[in-house]
Amino acid sequence: MTLARSALTLAAVLVLASCSASPALPSPVGSPESAPQSPVGQRAGTGAGWRELPGSPLSPRALALGLWTGQEALLIGGIDEPCPPGADCAGDRSPLLAAAAVNPDTGRWRVLAEPPVALLWMQGAVVGGVAYVQGHTVGDGIAMLVYDIAADRWSRGSLPAASGLTLVPAGDLLFAVRGSEETEPGPDYVYRPDERTWTELPADPLGAGFDRAMAWTGRELVLFDHKIVPNPGADGPSVTRAAAFDPASGRWRRLPDSSLLGTGPWLAEGGKLIAPALGGADGGQVGNWGRTYPYGGVLDPDAGTWSPLPDAPGAGTGGGHGSAFGAVSAVYAERPGPVLNAATGKWGAIPPLPQAEVTDSTVVAAGNRMLVFGGARWPDGSKAELSARAWLWTPQG
Repeated sequence: MTLARSALTLAAVLVLASCSASPALPSPVGSPESAPQSPVGQRAGTGAGWRELPGSPLSPRALALGLWTGQEALLIGGIDEPCPPGADCAGDRSPLLAAAAVNPDTGRWRVLAEPPVALLWMQGAVVGGVAYVQGHTVGDGIAMLVYDIAADRWSRGSLPAASGLTLVPAGDLLFAVRGSEETEPGPDYVYRPDERTWTELPADPLGAGFDRAMAWTGRELVLFDHKIVPNPGADGPSVTRAAAFDPASGRWRRLPDSSLLGTGPWLAEGGKLIAPALGGADGGQVGNWGRTYPYGGVLDPDAGTWSPLPDAPGAGTGGGHGSAFGAVSAVYAERPGPVLNAATGKWGAIPPLPQAEVTDSTVVAAGNRMLVFGGARWPDGSKAELSARAWLWTPQG
C-alpha cells in the first residue's frame, strides 16, 4: 500500500506547500504604528468582484499561512525564495517570521507579534479567539504554536502525536485527525482549550482508512475516508465512507457509503455538507467500473443520504477543483474557476486576478469571500518575482 493513493482526493489547496532554497531570515517588519494603514471606516469589501486591499506591511512572499478569525485574515510567515515550478529544491530552508492581519471590511492592516519560531508546511485553525498553528521547523521537527489574537501574544503548544495530523476546528473544540492509517495507524484526538489537554477519540466505526478528512456540521464532526485494500480501484471504485461523531455524547454513528471518490474539502451549509470537487473517474480501459463515479457531491448527515452536485460543470472523466460559498462561509480552491452558490444551487465563475497571475499565493475564505495574498511569478523560469498584494473577491448575491 502507498500514500500515492491519495491522488484520488481532489482536495482544495488553501495554502500550497513547496520546497524552497535557503533565503536569509528577514529583518523584523515595523511596528503597528509605523505600518501603512488604509483609511479607517473604508469598507473595502463592498460590491461583488475583485477589490485590492492596499497597504500590506509584509514583505513580498509566497506560501504564507492564512487563517480567518471571523473579523480578520491572519497572514503568517511564508518564504521569499520559492522553488521554480517542477523543481525539487534541496538544502536548508529558511522560512519568514513576520505576520500581519487585515480586516477586509475596513481594509485596515496591523502587524502581529512575531512567532517564537519560523515554520514551514504550516496548517492551522482558529478556535475561541486563539489560532493554533502546526508546522515543521528548519530542522524538520514538528511544532505547535498558539496565538492569542486579542492579546497579540504567541506561546508554544503541544501535539498529541509526532506527525500525520490535520487540525480541524469544531465549535469550541479543536480536533486532530490522521490523514492516513496506512503507515501511521493510531487514534484521532480532541483538544479542549479550557483544560489545555489532548484526549484520544473513541475508535471510529469505519476501521483503517486512507485519505481521511473531517468536517464540522455545527453539531457533529463527520469523518470521511477510503477503506484500505491491497489495490484500491483494481476491483471496483474506492468509494468514500463516512461516520459522524457527537462531541456531547462521545459516540460515533455510521453513515451509508457514498458513490463518491473524493473526501473533501466540505462546505457546511443548510444542514448539508458539500464537496465541490468536479469531474470523476471510470477506472479506465482495463478494469473499467462500468460508469463514471464523481469526485464531489452532497451529504445530508441527519438523513444519511447522498446526492450529486447540482448541474456540475465538466462532469465527464478527469476532474478539477471547484469552489463553493454559502451565507457566511466558503471553500475556495483554484482561481479562476467554477464556483457554486450553495443557496441557489447555481454555478458561476471566479474571474482572473486583476494582476499578473501568481502561484504559491495564500487563499483564505474570509467568511464567504476570498482573500488572495502574495505569491510568485516566474517570468524567466528561474528567479521568482514575489508579490505582497492582497485582493478580495466578493461573490454576487
